[in-house]
Amino acid sequence: RARNLLDEVASELPHGASTPILDEKRNHAYTLLVGLSWSGDTAIDISMLSRYSKELESQLRAVHGTQLVAIHGEPIEEVLVSVDAFKLASLGLSMADVSAALQGADSKIAAGQLQNSLQQISLEVSGEFTDLERIRSVPLRVDSNGLILQLGDIASVRKQERTPARDIAIVNSRRGIVVGSQASADIRVDKWSAAAALRLQQFEKTLPTNITLQRLFNQSEYTDTRLKELLGNIALGFVLIILVLLVTLGWRSALIVASALPLTVCFTFTVMQYYGLPINQMSMTGLIVAMGIMVDNAIVMVDTIAYERKQGLSAKQAVNKALKHLWLPLLGSTLTTILAFMPIAIMPGAAGEFVGGIALAVIFSLIGSYIISHTLIAALAGRFIGVNTDGDAANKWWVNGIALHSVGQVFSRSLHYALEKPKATLLAVTAFSMLGFYGGSQLTEQFFPVSDRDMFNIEVYLPESASIEATETLTRKLDKHLQQKPQLESVQWFIGASSPSYYYNLIPRKDGEAFFAQAMVTMEDFKAANRLVPELQIELDALFPEAQILVRKLEQGPPFNAPVEYRIVGPNLHTLKQLGDELRLLMSDINTVKHTRATLANAIPKAVVDVNETEAKRLGLDLRQVSNQLHNALDGVVHSSLLETTEELPVRIRLGDSARDDLASLMAMNIVAPAANASATGQDIQYHGIALSAIADISLQPSHSVIPRRNAERINTIEAYLRDGVLPASVVQIIDEKLAAGALTLPAGYRLEKGGESEKRTDAVGDLMIYVGLIVTLLGVVIVLSFNSFRLSAIIFAVAIQAAGLGLFSVYLMGYAFGFTVIIGLLGLIGLAINAAIVILAELKANPLAIQADKGAISHCVQLCSRHITSTTITTLGGFMPLILSGGGFWPPFAIAIAGGTVFTTVVSFYFVPAAFMLMARHRPFELSASAD
Repeated sequence: RARNLLDEVASELPHGASTPILDEKRNHAYTLLVGLSWSGDTAIDISMLSRYSKELESQLRAVHGTQLVAIHGEPIEEVLVSVDAFKLASLGLSMADVSAALQGADSKIAAGQLQNSLQQISLEVSGEFTDLERIRSVPLRVDSNGLILQLGDIASVRKQERTPARDIAIVNSRRGIVVGSQASADIRVDKWSAAAALRLQQFEKTLPTNITLQRLFNQSEYTDTRLKELLGNIALGFVLIILVLLVTLGWRSALIVASALPLTVCFTFTVMQYYGLPINQMSMTGLIVAMGIMVDNAIVMVDTIAYERKQGLSAKQAVNKALKHLWLPLLGSTLTTILAFMPIAIMPGAAGEFVGGIALAVIFSLIGSYIISHTLIAALAGRFIGVNTDGDAANKWWVNGIALHSVGQVFSRSLHYALEKPKATLLAVTAFSMLGFYGGSQLTEQFFPVSDRDMFNIEVYLPESASIEATETLTRKLDKHLQQKPQLESVQWFIGASSPSYYYNLIPRKDGEAFFAQAMVTMEDFKAANRLVPELQIELDALFPEAQILVRKLEQGPPFNAPVEYRIVGPNLHTLKQLGDELRLLMSDINTVKHTRATLANAIPKAVVDVNETEAKRLGLDLRQVSNQLHNALDGVVHSSLLETTEELPVRIRLGDSARDDLASLMAMNIVAPAANASATGQDIQYHGIALSAIADISLQPSHSVIPRRNAERINTIEAYLRDGVLPASVVQIIDEKLAAGALTLPAGYRLEKGGESEKRTDAVGDLMIYVGLIVTLLGVVIVLSFNSFRLSAIIFAVAIQAAGLGLFSVYLMGYAFGFTVIIGLLGLIGLAINAAIVILAELKANPLAIQADKGAISHCVQLCSRHITSTTITTLGGFMPLILSGGGFWPPFAIAIAGGTVFTTVVSFYFVPAAFMLMARHRPFELSASAD
């Protein structure tokens, strides 16, 4: 659709506008980056380096599963015909004459065919350009004496890299070329990387000694490391859960419940395979999240069957009674937990694509957990858990778990007291949860935390008028300084363009920007990278004041240019620039802001040639002819090419460098005009040269090289880059306060919009909340149908709200910032809290005395549920412990919100739920559940 729209509008563009280009290959991260650099003592052979990079591109493209291959920093090789301006003028020739002679001498067109009744023969005129000498020998003029003027008499002809270069790559301090390759999303990265590594080994053997191949980045290494960590976390969580179950349930019950883990994981992997959810960091994290949850159903089932066996029922009777009693409450708790994770699973946008795998893995695990607990686990519990007649053995902790009688007595007394004063209990527990919301309001906000990656990037901005040669010179100095840093592994520079995307949210935005350079820096580990970033920022600001240098960590979440952005929207460029400067000054006064930038850049000098049109007309010239001659002389013109083996090199003709390097040379340049008397007499037109200064003046004027637009409106985006460790929300708050105080006055027709992390945060939360209303409605329907009671549903919704507050309280206690991962954790926590409340309410509603508000019966029901709720709480904590201990800024807040909140919500489950149930039962008794028999 986009291509069709561009095709439709192409014909309506002004004359001289380029063809619109749709580039849909920027929102990707390369799987592999390979550098080719010149390592010989001889001068760099650009042609050899370029051709080997193209061969490498072909080799990587041939790897099965390759989706994209691109070359970065590739030099453009051409044949340059550099004409001597004085010789050209003295001969009365123009650049157009030389270009026409070159074009006419390059015979790369068919000359027809000879045909008769027997055969046909194609004709070709020899003389195509195959070497430099052939170009030098092109005749330009033959005089009356037969003397031939050849191109080599007035011009030098050489093969070289086109200057100025489009972009330059510096590979480990040497000029090089980088080839990036991306694997398809449906291909396992480890298998693709192994196949690519084999290709690279074979290709490396064909390289000459003066070209070095280096693997600059390999996503597979990070993927393998992360998956090994996640598998280690799963194994650790599994061990912790086994130990918890052994202590709380006894060895038989522990083994039966623990068997649910591998069975559920196998079920989850099978569903993931058919669904198309890959095994990646998010889905594996989802398994860690689900680990503590997936044994909940099994614990409740096994504990209930064990209790019924102790009451004297046979194995078959105990299993049947447990299934009749638990299938609906556990179905309700499973569905409510699934619905709690559902907004994450169906969340649209970039954030949903990023974290959706977590929720899907949890949902698949919950479905598997319910099915397995009601089939295999129930059967195993009925088969292997019996009534232990050996009194001594029954008292062993490894048989029935640790019985903490003193703790049980304290819990019983506290529960009795809570039921004696149910209103006070409700107020106390609610106040405790509200304290969590207060703590959450005090949290600093870091919606998208930094990444735990051993890499960071450096962005370098020179004045917009700087040449790519000046940028390269500064880059070499920066590189020399960086090479002295300890624990540095490699630095790759990309000059004139953005670096290739080596991280999922690094989007290349700089093309053809000669004043810009970006570095990809790799350290020994992420701790070394995090230490170096703030230190390096201070050093580079002091050592290189001629440039604006940004040292930036890699960040999680959707991509944005700067953490703090404000867009000024309006029609007039001068006003936009003035307002932008005022806003930049306002931002610079904040001591936590290290740099500011504006997308509507400072005006750059433009040389305006003011031609005396009357004088030019007298010489037989118009303004377009003058402009074309200047363009051909300065930038050159390409009308022919040289064939060199399999390569076709463009042949560019222009004036020599000495005639085009400053304004004085420009004014001395000869403009070739037709002789005035030639056309009048009907003779062949003769030409003579006249200095540009004779018919024109030149002046420098400011000009905008780029006019940014967004949604068809002119904008000036002011970007603020912050000191390390400073949260964007704190800076946005200061700026908003200054703006509210009138620090920036916008004229009529102008408005201010927020961008950066603030905008992405709003988008992410908006995407997350799109389906929340529908999910809450479905959640209410499930709960009401599970209990056939609106009053019990009200208790569960109250538990959900309090759980969110207690999750925030956990994050507050641990000192983490509030972010997107915390929101996701709170949704998961709500599902777990509802799960525990449903189990208790199901037990209460099935007891004839409890529904009559009998305190003893209510206390007894809660104590019956206490062991498996305590077990599930501890297993949930154990399952999340690896993520908490892993460190970093991304997963610990998420894990703490769920695990810590789960621990605190036991207070709500054990005290708030029974107290609320009793008050409602006093007001109007509940109906006895059908499973009460």
